[in-house]
Amino acid sequence: MNALLPEKTRFFPLHEKHMQSGARFGMFGEWQVPLYYTSILEEHEAVRKRAGLFDISHMGEVWVEGTESLEFLQRLLPRDLRKIKDGQALYAPLLNEAGGFIDDVIVYKFQDQKYLIITNAANTDKDFEWIQNHLSGSLKAVNQSDRYGLLSIQGPLSAQIVSNAFGKKFLDLKYYRFAPWGNGMIARTGYTGEDGFEIMAECSELSGVWERLFQSGRESGLVPVGFGARDTLRLEASMLLYGHDMDDQRTPLEAGVAWAVDLEKNAYIGREALVQQKKKGIQQRLAGFELLDRGVPRQGYEIRMGHEPVGTVTSGSYCPTLKKNMGMAYLNAEAAAPGTGIDIIIRDKAVHAKVVAMPFYRRQKLS
Repeated sequence: MNALLPEKTRFFPLHEKHMQSGARFGMFGEWQVPLYYTSILEEHEAVRKRAGLFDISHMGEVWVEGTESLEFLQRLLPRDLRKIKDGQALYAPLLNEAGGFIDDVIVYKFQDQKYLIITNAANTDKDFEWIQNHLSGSLKAVNQSDRYGLLSIQGPLSAQIVSNAFGKKFLDLKYYRFAPWGNGMIARTGYTGEDGFEIMAECSELSGVWERLFQSGRESGLVPVGFGARDTLRLEASMLLYGHDMDDQRTPLEAGVAWAVDLEKNAYIGREALVQQKKKGIQQRLAGFELLDRGVPRQGYEIRMGHEPVGTVTSGSYCPTLKKNMGMAYLNAEAAAPGTGIDIIIRDKAVHAKVVAMPFYRRQKLS
């Protein structure tokens, strides 16, 4: 089997455990990842109704430490990190000079002189090089992606499972907050639209964390979940995927995450380009759509109004919770308003669709 894999294939620290759990594997970048264990639909439903456990150890971990850490991150990122406290996380685009996405990351503040940046897997080396090239003074950045693994437990029962496994104090964590645990941390974050936690631990400890969570979650119906359901879950929640819904040619203003940039903040990389783009007006915007006819939208499919091309699909799939075929696309500004009729070109056939508001799915808030 391995002879058929790309030469530089990388494996998760828990690869053998996934094999024992019956995982079906596929490639995600240079990583061989579990796509599903039973079926995408079953695993998707488990996360929406109970809880599911994902291995996301392909993600990168980069530490920034030093007396000028805050000032450096203020120049590097388009959000105001002065507002976050110890134990708080912040989503942020990592931008190039033209305002395009190098990546989107989450920054975790451990203390004034110590921050952790979680990067997307395929971008870790690129991100680390970008960070290093902009360092100054006594600051240092350390890539410890090979030291740590990440597990993500998501779903309405995840808080109780984590509390049983690691202590009741984690029930008190608010969204986008974290607490140190062992040599890593437990954060109330996720990529599914559900309540959930992401647990960072040293690779040598990851197997024990996996077993501990399943022991705690057995009666709650906790199941392992692969990358197939991870994609349908994040699509329903209208969460962006790098390389699909954003890249170095797209800006946060186009991608619908203008809330994640502060144009009033002093100089940071990409700011002037964003200011100029806002002045000129946004020509294309990321918008959501649902199909009115049969068909499954995929990345790269052309979108038309009448006979005129107006955009391109970036992500699309059947959304199990909503029981609809839906997707996201960059559309010309005049075509991006909810309710607008469009056609997705699937196998040379125009399939009727309409633009809809995002996110497609919102979880019920806990009382």
